[in-house]
Amino acid sequence: MNKRTFLLRLAASLTVTAFFLWLAFHERDMSGLLQTLLQLPLAWLAGLFALQTFSHLLRAVRWRYLMEPVAKDVSLHSAFSALMIGFMINGLVPRAGEIARSFVLGRKMHVPTSAVFSTVILERILDFISFASVLCVVAVLNIGPLEQWFHIPHEARWVLYMLVVGLLLLFVTLFLRSSIIFALLKRLVPLFPQRLRPRITELIGNFLKGFEASTMGKNYGIIALLTFSIWFTYIVLLYLPFRMFDMQHLTMTAAATLQLSNGIAAAVPTPNGIGSYHSFISYTLTSVFHVNERSAVAYVIYTHAIGYFCTLTIGIFYLLRENVRIAEMMNEQ
Repeated sequence: MNKRTFLLRLAASLTVTAFFLWLAFHERDMSGLLQTLLQLPLAWLAGLFALQTFSHLLRAVRWRYLMEPVAKDVSLHSAFSALMIGFMINGLVPRAGEIARSFVLGRKMHVPTSAVFSTVILERILDFISFASVLCVVAVLNIGPLEQWFHIPHEARWVLYMLVVGLLLLFVTLFLRSSIIFALLKRLVPLFPQRLRPRITELIGNFLKGFEASTMGKNYGIIALLTFSIWFTYIVLLYLPFRMFDMQHLTMTAAATLQLSNGIAAAVPTPNGIGSYHSFISYTLTSVFHVNERSAVAYVIYTHAIGYFCTLTIGIFYLLRENVRIAEMMNEQ
């Protein structure tokens, strides 16, 4: 990625971020916000920071299992440090962190970046499965918010159920049969110019190597358990702060609904969800759960700040410790 491309991506990201920040906070009740945030107990801050770090640690453990076909001797420390560097980069330039962490771990383990990156794609497919699973649970326990989001009449809720189950089956099939996609790509190699074919064939081979994790049935159980634990931790991280912002009436199902909003916000290309998280979560709190604006605004700022501060501080620590140059990672992209 050259400097011009990097600056263009950064400018586009900042523009989108500014729009969603305006969308989240314009005409909101911001009076006394700073005083409210400063009065919150530090013990809660420390506890939520530790729980956020634990969720990243679980993700690093799962990544080690996904990395088995590529490199079997990946240490938890190596996976965790690369993961946090990637998350930190995502907090600056959206999507750049996925390649960045693949580069960092690939360099340390002496394997191609493309092979490591394929395991990151598998990880994202697992996140889609988790999203669809939470969607199923929310649809069963409290379908009202989903009907409001999708503007579906109550009598037509069966359409929503079919959509939810269809998404879940699609993502599970994509995970279990993901290598077929790259096998089909091999058939397209002859369509490329002769000089590019060796490189394309090599890339497809590296990707196929990484995607072998989806065929290792012996790890399905532990990968499923870790995936459940990761997303359950995310929901708990959204549930616990309810007590701090006069939202004790909201349940774990409400927190799961917020996690769905968070998942949608994560799809928007903003640095670590800045703006998109605030917009989607505050909308869900005020419009779906009828939380007052002051509490909703304080909640989104506080919860996002904890997550962002966690990835930023730990990511910078490992960036310096691993002696990783950002310019190297940009060139790799």
